[in-house]
Amino acid sequence: MEIIVDNRLIRVPQGIGQKLGRFYLTRRSYSVMKNTIQAFDKNISHKKRELMSKPSLFAGFCVEDAIDTIHKKSVAFGLKLPSDKTDRIHDFAINNFCFEPEHSKEFKINEVKNSFLHNRRIFRALVTNLDNCQTIQEIIADPILLKLACDCLGYYPSRVTPHLTWSIASKCPVEEIKPYYPPTNFHYDTAGYNFVTAYFYITDVDRESGPHVMICNSHRNKPFPLLFSGRHSDEKIYRYYRRENELVVTGKAGFGFFQDPSCIHKVIPPITQNRLLFQIRYS
Repeated sequence: MEIIVDNRLIRVPQGIGQKLGRFYLTRRSYSVMKNTIQAFDKNISHKKRELMSKPSLFAGFCVEDAIDTIHKKSVAFGLKLPSDKTDRIHDFAINNFCFEPEHSKEFKINEVKNSFLHNRRIFRALVTNLDNCQTIQEIIADPILLKLACDCLGYYPSRVTPHLTWSIASKCPVEEIKPYYPPTNFHYDTAGYNFVTAYFYITDVDRESGPHVMICNSHRNKPFPLLFSGRHSDEKIYRYYRRENELVVTGKAGFGFFQDPSCIHKVIPPITQNRLLFQIRYS
């Protein structure tokens, strides 16, 4: 497996993978193609055997049940990082430089005061140099997470990209934040032909500290008007999906879940404290 550490959430604008990957049939067809190709690759078979024989941080987690839940609802819960791993990632995020998308100057999170970085308001910060964090490198290659990714994708992932993101607490109205922090809008990811994501809260998250919000079972059979743009207003989403399908995900530091991010989701901007989220995208 090629592990590419790329925490800048790089996307190719208007790329064909983005355009076609939003269609469920495309993702399934791509999975079949990749699986067929890999069936003749002895190197892939060796890597599977080697990695799956290693101990996992998530021993006892039932992959089969999780896969069934992801296929039905687009998410599975039950992952939990050990507290020492969570603490190490948190310390790494505090002591290493961050950057704000579309701004090149790096800074440390303790330079942000009351949602201001010097004289500029800031709503998120992406931690750099994740390849220097041994704990992150250990987690992204965990055999349980890899098996989840393999079974969800239908093939062995060739690209693994970790992301460590601060969502900055702010008293600003949500509508003022949305233009500067796109994930606070309902959206579904269009990062390529096929991908799945593991999420871990590195700080405690309640309803006022940046919860992930998703529409269950929205990863397939999207209404036609939602297919040609990845980002949508709350009003438009509630027009097509019942509110009882909305799930607000809260949890203590270390809480994790595995999701098909082609489902519709967003982050509610934190008010009371900064949220730190660790993501791993398998594709």
